[in-house]
Amino acid sequence: MKIATNRKLLSLLLVSAGLAAASAAHASDGTITFTGNVIASTCKINGNQADISVALPHVGANTLGAAGATAGRTPFSLALTDCTTGGTNPTKVAVVFESGSNVDQTSGRLTLDDGTAEAPAAKNVQISVLNDKQQPIKVGSEGDQGSQTVDIAEDGTAQLNYFAEYHATDKAEAGAANSKVQYSLTYQ
Repeated sequence: MKIATNRKLLSLLLVSAGLAAASAAHASDGTITFTGNVIASTCKINGNQADISVALPHVGANTLGAAGATAGRTPFSLALTDCTTGGTNPTKVAVVFESGSNVDQTSGRLTLDDGTAEAPAAKNVQISVLNDKQQPIKVGSEGDQGSQTVDIAEDGTAQLNYFAEYHATDKAEAGAANSKVQYSLTYQ
């Protein structure tokens, strides 16, 4: 009985020593500390109509006859109201255009929806989102998308202005040119 107890004790000591050695082999090299702030209130978007539609004009396929051609530049805005101001509340707001299944990760442009049998999708066309300076935004980008940051006015309003346009990836072929992108407001 004493031998069996000693064997169990020896096995337990060997397992404990192995665990201690494994812990020492995986010692940490540093600490990453995350900081942030959860704010009590956000802004209303377009009077609580966060989903908007931007109607691009009809353009001829010949205007998008080669890669890089653009047409149909159309302005759109996100009007923000009821933003909480004062104290430690944010003073600036920006938009991040989210990555998704219809975002070309290389170009940052929007790919077109598939279309239907009755209304097939245009070919060799994407949709570019542009900032207020009419420069392309790289939708879905992890870093700076080239969007804009605006001040929140004392009355709790702000306006973010953008443009959208067709962008040819090659000689365009006629068809429906529909797409969508999700977005989020970020506060500073």
